[in-house]
Amino acid sequence: MPFPIIVHLLKGKIDFRVKGELRHLRLGDNVGLEGGVPHDLLAKEASIVPLSLSKLDRAERVQQVAQNS
Repeated sequence: MPFPIIVHLLKGKIDFRVKGELRHLRLGDNVGLEGGVPHDLLAKEASIVPLSLSKLDRAERVQQVAQNS
């Protein structure tokens, strides 16, 4: 069963693709996705990219919090 995820870039640069849309992530950027959404990433340099999986949260709420901070 798929669950929402949150990707947070702590170091480096990555290209993150979702549904054909490419985003160039930089230090501190976050991406939240609903469960089951196909995605991929490519590190453009040495990077630290934790991925959090939540059974109790929704990607929209996390994105809204990140935008308001």
